[in-house]
Amino acid sequence: MIVWHNTTDASRIPEYVTAGQEVELWIGTYPIEGGQSVWLEITLYTVDGRELFCKMPAQWNSNNEQRSNSYWVMNLGSFDSGDRVEYRIYGSKEDELVSCNDTFSFEVS
Repeated sequence: MIVWHNTTDASRIPEYVTAGQEVELWIGTYPIEGGQSVWLEITLYTVDGRELFCKMPAQWNSNNEQRSNSYWVMNLGSFDSGDRVEYRIYGSKEDELVSCNDTFSFEVS
């Protein structure tokens, strides 16, 4: 199983986040297989100095049979100006655990 994000087919919407704007993450997996799961570990650093951590599951959205890809989506909600969000994406199928090579982040303006 391969997991990816921050590409043209699996992006963060919007790319540049402003306060109060809903943030949606798209994640791709390969190949299409039953029994897969995708989740994120997210840390929110608030402007007032708090650090909040959570794990959240992504929801399967669709398959692209031609490319043998599955696509997953997660709505992160909205944030306040000055917040910083860091997240890492993981996937699994049975005993196989994979993750994106990168930790992703954005700052809210």
